[in-house]
Amino acid sequence: MTRKKKKKLSKELLSLFEKDAGKGFENFNKPPTRINVFDRARKIKTWNMFIHLVEQENITPAEALTIVLKHVKKHWNEFKILKDTDQAESIAKLLEWETKLSRGKLFDHQYLKDFANMTGYKIPRTYNTFQNEMALFRNVFGKKRTKTGAYTKKQLEKAAARALKKGYKGKR
Repeated sequence: MTRKKKKKLSKELLSLFEKDAGKGFENFNKPPTRINVFDRARKIKTWNMFIHLVEQENITPAEALTIVLKHVKKHWNEFKILKDTDQAESIAKLLEWETKLSRGKLFDHQYLKDFANMTGYKIPRTYNTFQNEMALFRNVFGKKRTKTGAYTKKQLEKAAARALKKGYKGKR
């Protein structure tokens, strides 16, 4: 009697499998859909949405925090100096020193080391990087360099005045 039940069950299962045989393969030949993680991240507006996403992706709070802190460390000037209202006075002082000394002299001066001690600013190895970072600091205070050509005209006028003063008459 048990054998007959087994055969009966197996026939029923087979018939169920046969009915279900074609289902689930509709999307088999289609290419996978791509999910742009940055589009997904742009939609996150609150901490609750962030927490929900982190839980979906099985990320622990410690892992999320290490990723965030690495990003902050890499972009220290942006997050801890430019966006911090307490540092505005230090940046203003740095820009004042820059106008007094010049950017080239400031790069090797004690004033820059003082600024680094006050804000946690990492002094770059190269002068070019320092120039780029100083341009960012200037943009915050609206002291961005104008590209109208006024500075060049002013320099040419000064050079012409010096030439007249020395008595330069030009090439003959």
